[in-house]
Amino acid sequence: MKKILVTSLTILTIGIIVGLFTLHQPPTTTPFVRQTRVRHHVAPITMATVKNNDALRFSCIIYYAVKHLKIQRWQEVSDFQLGWQVEIYTENGQTKYLVWPDKHIQASAKQLQPNWFTFKNGQVTYDSFGVHTFQKDLTATVSLTTIVTQIKRDHAAKLVRHMPTNLVIKDHR
Repeated sequence: MKKILVTSLTILTIGIIVGLFTLHQPPTTTPFVRQTRVRHHVAPITMATVKNNDALRFSCIIYYAVKHLKIQRWQEVSDFQLGWQVEIYTENGQTKYLVWPDKHIQASAKQLQPNWFTFKNGQVTYDSFGVHTFQKDLTATVSLTTIVTQIKRDHAAKLVRHMPTNLVIKDHR
């Protein structure tokens, strides 16, 4: 009985010493520090900036076509990494903007009629040739103001402002 009591007291004493020792140790892990990401301010896209910058205007128009237009063929230009080539022509007094996928597209790859748009009085008219059909071209008209407003709603200013780096403009007027 005395032996059990001595063993129990020894174990209890060791436990108290170990417990006190661990209470006074600094924590082995560093406390959680909340890191905040630095956000770079991207200037909003406004009608004034779009009107004064052709590449940005074309980027807005293409972005809207890819993300919001209900004409399926416009999805052919939806690769933001490959970019776009816009060729500008005048036809019957109206400027027409052909939009090709891939900023590096070669003439040999331009076999099928591309998507295109026209711009008049603040209105963008999207047009797409119906492939393998005898139907009329598919069209949609959207105001440039609507396009800029939608980009703001989508919080896509950073994406759209980056698009001109993948955009080649060839003016044939």
